[in-house]
Amino acid sequence: MAHAVLHVDNLGGYIGPARCYKLDPPVRLGDTDHEYVTVWVQPRLPHQQAEVGVVAASATGACATWSMLRQPGSFVLHSDPDTGDYLEGCYTMALGLLGYQLGDAPTT
Repeated sequence: MAHAVLHVDNLGGYIGPARCYKLDPPVRLGDTDHEYVTVWVQPRLPHQQAEVGVVAASATGACATWSMLRQPGSFVLHSDPDTGDYLEGCYTMALGLLGYQLGDAPTT
């Protein structure tokens, strides 16, 4: 199973709480492999549902492409992520949809 490890927490510059994760193995988005992704949770806005966004990222958590177009793993929420557990679940779900399990790879 592919694994994602928290790399940078509390990233600024995104519309909601954001984190950068290091991926093992790298994910192929478009025609490029990326070792990092940033996941953010955007609160509900007037006339727009809350959503979780995923983009390819650099090691600093900045978007690694020319566009902030949401990548696989992004999804729309049906309620605001107003509790810690719900917010944690948003990150875990986004990584799962991308094909990664949160946590270090098992050592064998």
